[in-house]
Amino acid sequence: MADRESLLSDLDAAHDAFLNALSEVEADLVTTPGVMDDWSVRDIVVHVAAWSEHGTRALELATSGRGDEFAYSTGDTDAMNVRILADARSTAPSAALEREAVSFAAFRDAIAKLDPALLGLALGNGDTVEAVIRYDGPDHYAEHTGHLRDWFGADDQDD
Repeated sequence: MADRESLLSDLDAAHDAFLNALSEVEADLVTTPGVMDDWSVRDIVVHVAAWSEHGTRALELATSGRGDEFAYSTGDTDAMNVRILADARSTAPSAALEREAVSFAAFRDAIAKLDPALLGLALGNGDTVEAVIRYDGPDHYAEHTGHLRDWFGADDQDD
C-alpha cells in the first residue's frame, strides 16, 4: 500500500503532465472532435474534472464513516461517461478549465487531509480508498494525457 504523500506526488506529477499536454493544444482546436473517439479536448477536460469530483465524493464518504455507501461499479462507467459528455458539450472551454482546476484542487485537498489509516479501507463497492484515488486521479490523468499527446503529436516525454 502506498502512503498518502506518494499518492499526492503521483497525482501532482500526472496533473502537471496533463496540463503540459493541454498547453500544446491550439485554441481553435479545443472543441474539435477526435481526441478520443468523438471527444474534444474540452470534453476530456470536463471528463477528468467529473472523475476528480467522483473521487472527492468517495473520500468524503470514507472520512465520514459512510464508505459503505460508495457503490460505484465499473458497470456504471459508460453511463456516467455519457452523462459527463453531454454536460461537456454544453460547457464553454474556459468553464471546463475552471471546473477542472477547482475539482482537482478539492480532490487533492481531500487526499492531503485524509487519515492515512483510511487508505486501506474497503468501500461499499469493494475498492480501497487508495484504489479510488489512483483510478480517479493519477491513472486517469495519465490515460487522458496519452490521448492528448497522441492526437496533438506532443512529445512523449517522461513526466
